[in-house]
Amino acid sequence: MTNTWGNVMSTARRRSISVCSLPFVGLCRLMPLNWLILWIFLTHEAQSNELHKLSNTTYLLDTLLSEDKYDRKIRPGLGGPPTVIETNIEIRSFGPISESEMVYSMDCYFRQTWSDSRLQFRSHQDVLSMDWKFLQKVWIPDTFFLNGKSSYLHKVTVPNKFIRLRKDGQLKYSMRLTVKASCPMHLRKYPLDTQACPLEIGSFAYPSEDVLYKWNDADAVTLSKDVVLSQYDFVNITTSDRINIVKVGDRSDQRSILQVRFIIQRRRGYFILQIYAPCAMIVGASWVSFWINRSDAAGRVAVGATTVLTMVTMGFGGRGREKVGSATAIDWFVIMCFTFVFSALVEYAFVNYIDNYEKQQAKKQLELDREKKKKEEAIGSIAEPAEEPPVETTTSGFSKLSLPESQSKPNYGRNKKISEDHLRQKQKELEKLVQGQSLSLRRRPFLRGRLSLGKRGYRNRHIASKVDSYARIVFPVTFAVLNVMYWTLFLLIMDDEISLKDHPVPYV
Repeated sequence: MTNTWGNVMSTARRRSISVCSLPFVGLCRLMPLNWLILWIFLTHEAQSNELHKLSNTTYLLDTLLSEDKYDRKIRPGLGGPPTVIETNIEIRSFGPISESEMVYSMDCYFRQTWSDSRLQFRSHQDVLSMDWKFLQKVWIPDTFFLNGKSSYLHKVTVPNKFIRLRKDGQLKYSMRLTVKASCPMHLRKYPLDTQACPLEIGSFAYPSEDVLYKWNDADAVTLSKDVVLSQYDFVNITTSDRINIVKVGDRSDQRSILQVRFIIQRRRGYFILQIYAPCAMIVGASWVSFWINRSDAAGRVAVGATTVLTMVTMGFGGRGREKVGSATAIDWFVIMCFTFVFSALVEYAFVNYIDNYEKQQAKKQLELDREKKKKEEAIGSIAEPAEEPPVETTTSGFSKLSLPESQSKPNYGRNKKISEDHLRQKQKELEKLVQGQSLSLRRRPFLRGRLSLGKRGYRNRHIASKVDSYARIVFPVTFAVLNVMYWTLFLLIMDDEISLKDHPVPYV
């Protein structure tokens, strides 16, 4: 319209110049009035054209949607081939994902395209864009989400949906939804797991003979560039379609179903920093007690008890763990670490018991040696006097001491003091020892100041120290071997619900 108005004004301007060049100069004074009249005329003509076009569109829609020609309750092509619904999804945001409830949510544009031959028209416009009110006048598919939980349509500031009608009868229906759907999760390898969250789409009432769903091959499911997940990485997005058999009353219907699966892999950085690394360091801290002297009971018990309580609080306190029915990968790691920490505490209890047992054995051996020493000294003092007097045998069978002639002389000063009564008393004591105990009168050599422990006591004296020495090597080596087995098992050997071999290329 602007170009037309410009052409008219340029033509009028040329005509005014040609008229003003004539001898009738007075006519030039009437040209501004002519321009005003011409502008009013053209404006009225443009408005009338717009009204005519609008009236034609309104008339066209009224004609297409008249009750005698169109019934919105009947699907397109009733009695013929099924109506094909091409579907595609554009995801604007994904998450959150709840492992405890096994659900996920996403915000998306859900689009459906189908053809309705009853809405074909001829017009200068190829596509007519309509708002959500137009949907109340045409047939739309009764699409729903089979595994949906609490999906809803955005309605601020108006219902976020529209429809476009092409002149060949094709309709494109788009709406913005937030879908909350169930996601059955396999948490045996949590947090080293990979999950597949499905979304199933189908018709609520129409069987596959009436409505058939297909993915749009060009862009079935797309992700916006700004979609970022905090705990997961997209591995792949797979689409498929199938026919489900649904039993309705006493009959079975076949329903067309579309399915999209979001293959996501959990990020492990958080769990390594918050669970795996601290638990491993606590296990290493429990090994410090192996280098503390076993006589320092307070120090070793404090280290063991502190590490055990810290492991219980951190590992079994619920942080970073989901409440599931079976043990997960992180549970096995925490149990392994707790076992090592508790074993370090039990190791000191064993060492302390062995050490106390050795001390008791040494004490008993010391008492036995002291008693032997006393008996040997007593026997030696009686059986080995300074000068042995000759022994004579009496009729009663006992020996009798006789003094030599040199000692019986009255001129021997010192031996005069020894009376016969004293000798008889010594003789009686010797007889009692001989009758009561089978002891040899031969005196065994005994080293003063040293107690001779047996071979068994000497051998057991070093068991406690050897246990600590072995523990310093066995505990770290065993923990390292079990860690290698753990990571190899859960990362390489154990299969997940979704195998990454089927989806080797990350989703871009």
